[in-house]
Parts: sequence; structure tokens; C-alpha cells
Amino acid sequence: MGFLEISGSVKSYLQNLSTVLSFALLFIFVLPFTWLSNSFISSGSILLDYGFARAPPAEMLVLFLLVLAFLFFYSVFVCLLVFAVRKDLSKVKVNYYLREKIHKFAFKYFYFLAAFTLIAVSASTLLISQGVDAAIINLGLFIAASAFIFLPQTIVVDEESLSSSVASNFDFIAKNFAFFIGVLLFGIIAVFVLQLFEFAVDFFILAGNYFSLIIAVLVLAPFLEVLKTRVYMKRFSLVATYHPG
Repeated sequence: MGFLEISGSVKSYLQNLSTVLSFALLFIFVLPFTWLSNSFISSGSILLDYGFARAPPAEMLVLFLLVLAFLFFYSVFVCLLVFAVRKDLSKVKVNYYLREKIHKFAFKYFYFLAAFTLIAVSASTLLISQGVDAAIINLGLFIAASAFIFLPQTIVVDEESLSSSVASNFDFIAKNFAFFIGVLLFGIIAVFVLQLFEFAVDFFILAGNYFSLIIAVLVLAPFLEVLKTRVYMKRFSLVATYHPG
């Protein structure tokens, strides 16, 4: 990732700040998740404990519904942000897309996230029961999730079916592997810095996890989507020569 890509993404992030702030609505899920014994907040994320499979059925059902609701709204906000950046870089009929397309994009991404989560939960539970170390499972989940990192962009920009969007995601990664690694490294470093910040805040008040979650939801996650969208849009020659301002 070059300086121009980062600086351009910062400008796009600020230009679409109203859309970025919509991610704040995800905070309505924080309290319900903290009430449940098998979920917790750390490193800018809401995480599930591997022991949730042994929770009472009623609690498991509530947790499952909460996760689905969170993923749905997250899908909506991500697709809105990707579309906002796409709109800045190319001419689109805004009213038409907001009325006819955005919800279709969001549902495609939601279906994928829900399926991926269900598969990940089932596989993790099985591996844990077989005595596989949790660190190995976490690494496997990270690699699997990373393989679909450009899926929101392919769904919103290419407007294809979900299966075609997944194929386009793999194709883009294969042709832009250096950028793919750069995004992963950026995310890993950012999460590491978030953890240090969280520990520093906890040294004074035990609320570092909430502060890191705020930064992750309002800054890190939206900025990464902006950055990925700008680079993905460079596939189109006219957009590749576009410079805002």
C-alpha cells in the first residue's frame, strides 16, 4: 500500500463520515452481548467463548439470534459504505441504488456471513471436542476469513450473484496479492496497537475493551472498507486516473 492510497482513503473516509457514523448503531448490541456469559469484548471485537456450546439451550438461542441481528446490520452498514465510496469514484444513480439495490447487496453479504459463522462455529466446536488447541483453531479461522476479505467490494461494485462475487474476490486477491498481504498486515498491526491501548486504559480504569471497541467500529473497520473499495475500483481504467479534489 502506497502513501497515495492511504491518504486518498483518509479523504474518502472523512467525505463519507455520515455513513461511517452509522456503524455506531452496532453499539446497541454491546449490552446484550455483555449480559451473556459466553460472549465478551476484547481487542476491538465482540468474541464468543468456545464454551458456548455447553450453555443452556435458551441462552444459546438468544446468543444465536443476537449474532444474526448483529451480522445483518453490519452487512447493511458495510454495503452502504462501499457504495458511498463507489459513488464518489464513478457515476451511479443514487436514488435507484438506495431504493432497489442496497438491500440486495446487504442480504447477499449477510447470507455469506451467516453461513460462514455457522460453519466456523460447528467446525470450532468439533475441533475443540477433539482436543485441538484453541490457538490453532483461531489461526485457521483467521486464514479462512481473510480469503473473503474483498467480498463486500465484489458484491457492491460488480453486482453479480453471491457465487460469482466469491469467485471475483479470489480472482482479485490472486492478481493483487501484495495489496492483500498489505491489508492483512495493516489489520494485524492495528489490532495489536488496539490491544496495547486497551491495556493502557485498563491500567487506570477497567474500560479499555469498550474504548478499543469504539475505535474499531468507528475508525478501523470503516477505514479498511474504504481502502479496499478504492483499490478494488482501480480495476476500472477511468477510476484509476481519478483524484479527488
